[in-house]
Amino acid sequence: MGRNTSSLVLSPVSIDDVPGSEDSHQPGLTEYCTQRGRRGRNASRSPFAKVDRVRGYAERFDFDKHTIRGWVYDAEAEDNRDVRVVATFDGEIIGETSPSATRSDLQRITTQDALFSLECSRRFTALDVASGRLLVKSHSDDRVAALSLGEDGLAAMKKAAVEELSGVATPTLWSRAERDAVKLHIEAGNLSPMLMPARLPSMDGSAVTGLRGHLFLTGGTNSLLPLYDEPVDDALMSRVDRWMDVLAQRVEGCEARGARFVQTVIPEKLTVLRHDAPFVIDGPTPVLQEIENRLRDADFYVSGLAPFDEWNNADDPFLMTDTHFSAIGAQRMFSALAAQIDPQLVPLVDAVRMYQFRYAVGDLTGRFGLPFYSRIVEPSDGELAAYADGIMMIEKYIPAEGGMRGRRFGWTNSTAPSRLKVLVFGNSFFGPGDFAGHLSWWGKHLFSEFHFLWGPNLDWDLVDQLKPDVVVGQTVERFLNRVAAV
Repeated sequence: MGRNTSSLVLSPVSIDDVPGSEDSHQPGLTEYCTQRGRRGRNASRSPFAKVDRVRGYAERFDFDKHTIRGWVYDAEAEDNRDVRVVATFDGEIIGETSPSATRSDLQRITTQDALFSLECSRRFTALDVASGRLLVKSHSDDRVAALSLGEDGLAAMKKAAVEELSGVATPTLWSRAERDAVKLHIEAGNLSPMLMPARLPSMDGSAVTGLRGHLFLTGGTNSLLPLYDEPVDDALMSRVDRWMDVLAQRVEGCEARGARFVQTVIPEKLTVLRHDAPFVIDGPTPVLQEIENRLRDADFYVSGLAPFDEWNNADDPFLMTDTHFSAIGAQRMFSALAAQIDPQLVPLVDAVRMYQFRYAVGDLTGRFGLPFYSRIVEPSDGELAAYADGIMMIEKYIPAEGGMRGRRFGWTNSTAPSRLKVLVFGNSFFGPGDFAGHLSWWGKHLFSEFHFLWGPNLDWDLVDQLKPDVVVGQTVERFLNRVAAV
């Protein structure tokens, strides 16, 4: 069964001295993911053209939509938006654009717009990119620079090109037409359990199979597994000290604005379900354990470990094929947050029953190229119904350049049991609130006004604008290796 290369998409890569984005692009059913590996690995072999002060990458290629996304920065340009990004095919221009958005992981380089999305006028393939027929270059005054895929991205593109030529690919998910043909079987739960070896690596090496059908992220942009072996040394303690400074500033900033601040760190699936991992995980990463130790008595901190310490539910707190919570896991985490924010909500949250279920792939499925599904258990239709009638979405903002960071969602709820206005700065664990595995789903049901901004840092301008009663900061264990700005 060959790869559907018309939908091949490469994950974003980052320059050697800039961390990757916190919520990196996750490969879906028809995507292919490359991982850059250790930061700085290719420092001696710059992928950039020899043009002083011009940096950038062509990061994502969507063959279905004929689009190319990436970033470019010319330090000599007065305004980076004046830089032209041009795609050529056999020397003929097929698309042109300019940077039009920012991304937080590029802030060390520039605060100007650097992200671009380029729509091409003709179809192209992985072979066209790998062979050099399709080129992406930046033009700024008399400076011209070719934008690289990065070493690993080029290798992945070459592999896809070989598959296009041979018509034979590594095992991969079926095409959309094939998936649609069996959709009724999936909806009916007609899935067949298969025995597979534990520690089977994904195609990109970033995940492995575990026990009881679970898939675990081990690599990725943040090189997760090595974080569990990080030495407790001066460098780690210094990083924790900086986290403490950031959290102190958040508390002080919120108090000055008449708001309460709450912080939580959600542990990795590897930490919570470590007994299902195919190798020994003794406990949390050292950095999370140190943060938990220091904040154990802090009145603004909600432990992300405590809700899962003694798990006695038949359903797991994380989805089998995903890095995120199941609905029951989100319920337990939200109950812990509610205990800090508005304790009257705890019995309401804990009383929600979960009887409905369906099946879906997860964010780790595409890495294996096999149709691995999760059984998703959800609240029954009548649960929280008394608080659902008054829900109204008042904001849904998706940045023009795509990606996750910068997305905003907001709801009011006239029938909510809590009259508090809550503003959350977090990531995909809150999400758009579409189902009960998203913490935002609980928030929009239970608070009279609930806002979520997707990003690692607090936006004080947004706090001043919304004037919330409570501000929540949320991150994930693997992101602790990069200290938030504020």
